[in-house]
Amino acid sequence: MKGIQKIVFTTVLVATMLIAGAPAMALAQEGEAPEHQGALISQVAEILGIDQEELENALKQAQMELREENLDARLQELIAEGTLTQEQANEFKAWMEAKPDIPMVPPRQLEEALANGIITQGQLDQLKAWMEAKPDIPGIMPTMGERLVEGGIITQQQSDEYKAWMESRPADIPNVGPRELKKLLDEGEITQEQMDALKAWMEARPDMPRIRPELRQNGVAKLQEHRDALTARVAEILGISKESLDNAFEQAQAGLREKSLDTRLQELVNQGEWTQQEADAYKAWIEARPDVPRIGPMGPQGLMGPRGPRGPQGAIGPMGPQR
Repeated sequence: MKGIQKIVFTTVLVATMLIAGAPAMALAQEGEAPEHQGALISQVAEILGIDQEELENALKQAQMELREENLDARLQELIAEGTLTQEQANEFKAWMEAKPDIPMVPPRQLEEALANGIITQGQLDQLKAWMEAKPDIPGIMPTMGERLVEGGIITQQQSDEYKAWMESRPADIPNVGPRELKKLLDEGEITQEQMDALKAWMEARPDMPRIRPELRQNGVAKLQEHRDALTARVAEILGISKESLDNAFEQAQAGLREKSLDTRLQELVNQGEWTQQEADAYKAWIEARPDVPRIGPMGPQGLMGPRGPRGPQGAIGPMGPQR
């Protein structure tokens, strides 16, 4: 567990600097499961009339080229600022290029991926060894505070205060959520005194402005920028227009969403939770959705949540039809 947590910490930094995720993930909707991403790529290839392997290879090539361009640009920026020497930049780039060729898994899902057989223990060990070989070169990525100050969201003084507060967090308490902390307390892994110390630390948090909306807006803009760059490069490799590739992805995503919806609705009808009339009414409501940009995850969990379709409250609640 500790080894995985260490990998998570370092991988987050690296993934932030590069275009995160596998090529299919980069062009798929946020929140989509790996099996949905595979189906999406297959469907896009069929729409374009090309072999799926050709599309996958183009995605990998484009991802690799953009990664290298982004890394080179960032390193040159740091050299120009005097933050890095050319020797340090070369060392870091060599380390990045030595990354093991294993399935891309979101850092916080490594443990789950291992349990589900998506990656092997050998692959995880390779990734761990690579992470531990990371050159001790600070300042590759601007900190969150530096990004917020640069964006005018907080002042330098607020950033310094928040950094000092974060560094004062009790070091002997695992950095986990409230439920996990309560479980650790109940199991005797941490003491009540440690919990009280953590509570006191939380109450001493500096008074900071709300930054989540700005961060989310910036994150969405960056993700769209990455997707646009990746799509343009893939289209160039395939010798087609970016518009054709964009349309193919949109068409494929719409088809897969409809298939997922039909499957889930039929399950609810077969289980007797919904009538066919209710299922038809819900599908008609979905199909009448205004053609506006989608906000948030629209993969299987965004459209069809784990507890059933989500519709207008009062007509169809989060647990299904209200009877």
